[in-house]
Amino acid sequence: MSGSLPSTTEVCIVGAGPSGLSCALALAARQIPFVIVDALSEAHNDSRTIVLFPSGLEALKTVDSQIPANILSVGVKGEAFRMRDRNGKTVFTIPFEPALKSHTQYPFALIVRQDDVERQLRKSLPNHIHFNSRVCGVSQVAEGSQYELQFESGHVLTARYVVAADGSKSFLRTFAGIPFVDPITKKPAAPGRADKSFVVADVVFEKLPTNLPREILQIKVADEGFVMTGPMVDSSLPDDLKQNLFRLYLNTVDIPPPNPDITYLQGILDARGAGLCSTPLEVPRIGKLLSSSRFRTRNALADSYVHAAPGGAYILLAGDSAHTHGPGGGQGMSLGIGDGVELGQAIDEHRTAVLGGKNDVDAASIFHAYSTRRRAIARQVIVMVTDMSQVEAGSAGWGPYLRIWVVWMLTKLPIVRRMMAWQISGLANVKKQ
Repeated sequence: MSGSLPSTTEVCIVGAGPSGLSCALALAARQIPFVIVDALSEAHNDSRTIVLFPSGLEALKTVDSQIPANILSVGVKGEAFRMRDRNGKTVFTIPFEPALKSHTQYPFALIVRQDDVERQLRKSLPNHIHFNSRVCGVSQVAEGSQYELQFESGHVLTARYVVAADGSKSFLRTFAGIPFVDPITKKPAAPGRADKSFVVADVVFEKLPTNLPREILQIKVADEGFVMTGPMVDSSLPDDLKQNLFRLYLNTVDIPPPNPDITYLQGILDARGAGLCSTPLEVPRIGKLLSSSRFRTRNALADSYVHAAPGGAYILLAGDSAHTHGPGGGQGMSLGIGDGVELGQAIDEHRTAVLGGKNDVDAASIFHAYSTRRRAIARQVIVMVTDMSQVEAGSAGWGPYLRIWVVWMLTKLPIVRRMMAWQISGLANVKKQ
């Protein structure tokens, strides 16, 4: 479907990433009128995120059981998560299936590009996405029963529910005056020296390293930092290259160049990467660089996911507008999808309550329950990712060595490995239907 941007709707979703699309699908399944807009001129064609955990797939299954199947067709099932130390020794291997198979039909970490996930979500969406539609102003109208959104094009749209899925630099969150705070330090989450720098790259290795299998996610920790690898799928590549395609995540001390080249990436692997292979002196060699970029991140959590106007209009946060954290554990996409699906459910419940004559206070409790629940989940994820990042970061000295040794000892216990698989999967956070 296509068409021009209307002047009014019940729900306006700002942002067509995983959380915005998931919310849209949840609304479409309930036949609730909505419009979805995005400031980009076209859909994403790159991806920082490549992991979708069972929690995200289970959330999407509640909307349409075919959606997870479509996403599975473009990803790789990661059977386990492995960490190696600076010498190439396995610290732990966490298999997913033993801990998860009795709780989900997706007992694995799906390794899949975010843009491929978004593409599959768009295919299932009956509504047209209005790209090149940047919101530049917001105001309350009709005594606060509607929000009026002003676009750079000059267009004006009113909606009772505005979903802020517009990313970590959310214009709508800023308008609503919702603080964005590090939940651990309690300090405002603003750009600063404490931000962590990372490089992400899709590469084809000249030769597949012997200890770099295609069925698991793996991180190698060195004194200088970590090398995280995940097998990728690209049907456009020649058959002889497909098996050697991997995503690299690398943390850096200094700010890396905007689009790191092979020389830069290979230099990091030369310094950190020998432990990826069974032969100590062997280092993975990059034969082809498909894409690369840099990014900086910090922990942040919105004080509330809800902002209410006096007349009953709402700005509702989901995804990166509500929370951000580092790439450790690959939790961001699953967390955002969970937000979007549950927010769609909450909008439906609130709308039904209002139409049924419930008073404003009782109806508002539906959104506050959404905010409380999803904030608690996001905080848990941020704490988990921060703990993982401390182990993964790498540095010289006895401290990092002892942390790795403690993890190695603990993960010898099967119950610890099962607990870790369960926590990473996010299944404890899936909302019962």
